[in-house]
Amino acid sequence: MIYLDNAATSYPKPPEVAEAMARFAEDCGGNPGRGGHSASRAAAELIFACREELAGLFNIENCERIVFTKNATEALNTAINGLVGEGGEILISAMEHNAVLRPAVACEAAGASLRVIPADKDGRVTPEAVEAAMTPKTRLVCVVHASNVTGTLNDIAAINETVHSHGALTLFDAAQTAGLVPIDASDFDLLAFPGHKSLYGPMGTGGLYVREGLTLTPLTRGGTGSASESPFMPERMPDRLEAGTLNAIGIAGLLEGVRFVKRENPLERERELAGLLAEKAGGIGGVEVIGDNGVNVVGVKLKYMDCVEAAARLDAEYGVAARGGLHCAPMAHRSMGTIGCGLLRFSVGAFTTAADVDAAASALEAVLK
Repeated sequence: MIYLDNAATSYPKPPEVAEAMARFAEDCGGNPGRGGHSASRAAAELIFACREELAGLFNIENCERIVFTKNATEALNTAINGLVGEGGEILISAMEHNAVLRPAVACEAAGASLRVIPADKDGRVTPEAVEAAMTPKTRLVCVVHASNVTGTLNDIAAINETVHSHGALTLFDAAQTAGLVPIDASDFDLLAFPGHKSLYGPMGTGGLYVREGLTLTPLTRGGTGSASESPFMPERMPDRLEAGTLNAIGIAGLLEGVRFVKRENPLERERELAGLLAEKAGGIGGVEVIGDNGVNVVGVKLKYMDCVEAAARLDAEYGVAARGGLHCAPMAHRSMGTIGCGLLRFSVGAFTTAADVDAAASALEAVLK
């Protein structure tokens, strides 16, 4: 198989990821923070080590402000529901994934105000567009770092500055960039990220960074291994937002995934391969490349074939794994004018080769002919 669906989840994983998970299952297996015995302590030390690695990756001073979740969706829901709830105004960009749109709409139904920031023709959300959308009532602004549909990269540092000048809070969705694009979150309010994409960890891992001084209402409540005498969730982080047993075996794998991307620094190579794929695909009759492909994603519009059918045939006939459809981002497709047809999306990864790109482009041309 030629795997070009890394925007959905990275594959294959570095071998050390699976090895670390096997070691945890065979040699540790304790519940972190749920006892003073050696197995529990070893698991807690591993969890802390992963927090430290992530904090270093995102330039975060206090690693205890990083909360582990099962994916970026849970992180985004924790942030949005924890801050907006039934009051205030939330702004989201027109390029957001349903992981932002749906909780924001639920907040609107509960009494919050929801407004959408428009994107330009490439799917980019500019600081100027954010500035124009702000009102004195704006509580939270949510912007995706890079579109999962087009790969278009937003200047979240500039957007962060714009939002802060109005006294509002920022939430950035790093689903397509965490581990791939350098992120300095030191001045951000909230950053959501998955572990299973460009951090090369397993599914079931992710996290949310919450800046110092910002308190969220917990999305879930339960045991934390701390302040057990109280019927309320503790104030201290990360316990406040981490109810129940963590996915320690997954975090063991995530730790090695983070170390892998720090060593490999795959951004320029993946951008080069994505650019090559965009060039080759764009030279095929009936294919239009959408967006500027700022990261590892190449979205193409097909004139003569349904994109879902094309993806199925690429898989069945040529062993090329790509994704057709709306990619859980209907607002983005409305912004790009592709809501009626969707896109065929290719996304390269750390283990993609130039030969894979050539083979995929040739397969696409053959399917369309």
